[in-house]
Amino acid sequence: MRSYQQALKIILEGAAPAAAQIVSLDRARGQVAAAAIDAREDVPPFDNSAMDGFAVKSALVEQAAADRPVLLDVDGSTMAGDSPEAGGEGAWEIMTGAPVPAAYDAVIRIEDIKILDQNRHGRPTRISLHAAGFPGKNIRAAGTDFRPGDRVIEAGTVIAPHHIMALAAVGQDRISVTPPPAVAVISTGKELVDEMDRTLAPGQIRNCNAPYLMESLKTLGVPARNEGTIFDEPEKFEQKIRQILSTEARIILSSGAVSMGRHDFVPDGLRKTGAEILFHKAAIRPGKPILFARFPNGAYYFGLPGNPIAAAVGLRFFACPLMGKLQGLAPEQPLSARLSADFAKESPFRFFLKARSYQDRDGRRAVDILPGQESFKIKPMLAQNCWAVIPEDGMAMAAGSPVDIYPLYPGGGAGELL
Repeated sequence: MRSYQQALKIILEGAAPAAAQIVSLDRARGQVAAAAIDAREDVPPFDNSAMDGFAVKSALVEQAAADRPVLLDVDGSTMAGDSPEAGGEGAWEIMTGAPVPAAYDAVIRIEDIKILDQNRHGRPTRISLHAAGFPGKNIRAAGTDFRPGDRVIEAGTVIAPHHIMALAAVGQDRISVTPPPAVAVISTGKELVDEMDRTLAPGQIRNCNAPYLMESLKTLGVPARNEGTIFDEPEKFEQKIRQILSTEARIILSSGAVSMGRHDFVPDGLRKTGAEILFHKAAIRPGKPILFARFPNGAYYFGLPGNPIAAAVGLRFFACPLMGKLQGLAPEQPLSARLSADFAKESPFRFFLKARSYQDRDGRRAVDILPGQESFKIKPMLAQNCWAVIPEDGMAMAAGSPVDIYPLYPGGGAGELL
């Protein structure tokens, strides 16, 4: 039986990202940048006004005040989207975002102006200014956000909406990304019922693992296909594996049939389809029977236990690190929190526990180990916002001891984890 760290080393050894692909900006969210991206142009691309008001030469209005107004003629007007103007000797009416004419170096906001005269079209022709100006006042200078060569995102960045905003601003529409691995999901067990509207017969349970795995993978931006349920029929399992191996699936996740019972057919089925079982069992709770194998074509197989929380742990702490490496992501690092109460465990295994993190009254990150840690109990997950990880040697830990915590899904996804 492998320790968790030994198992993880086996899983990640030799795993390499797929070849980069180019996607358009509207398909980049959730993808992992395969290369760093730099700005190619100035943002803003020109000096523009931060206010509705009047552009002026600051030297003419540096002494202006409410009781010492400066009177100027208005030489023209520019709106956002207009071409830049040269300007004149007086003031220039300007709207927010409009190019500042070259003759001016300050903008006085409309609230500090009084219009004295206007033409028959309603445009101001003479104004009084009641606030002082200085070079750069209310002007957004070209390149003050991005300059050519500024780094926008690093390689290995999971592209989020704010990255999309920045990439759009600098005119980057073709993004090099490392595609996520395609995943196939299989359920096993004749007791499983996939149809939600079917009444359960004696001995049957509803299949909750497949929906959980599929939606978790969707949350992670991983393409996945539900390959259905095998009802404890080894020949059909082997047939299904061979069928999946002919597709683009790079990872297969199954749940159930990996323990040591007479009907736990997955290990033998994998060997018959050419897989090399690299480990079977890990010193963890929950999820000890987990199996990991690799096929000659390079596809990976995770045999997750059938209990729901054991399957969730297998996905989160075994399959997710592999999917991350296959996308070029840096290894995930935990947060630290202090136990809110004493905790003891009965075996020297690594425990992955349903937990809830919060800020204590001193402003420090604390964590509650939730009741109901049994691997079949799903209800505690409704209060869960993180996983607390108790190491192998942490048999008894006092309140206040630091422990590692992880969000429910890599990169966050819990929404409440501090």
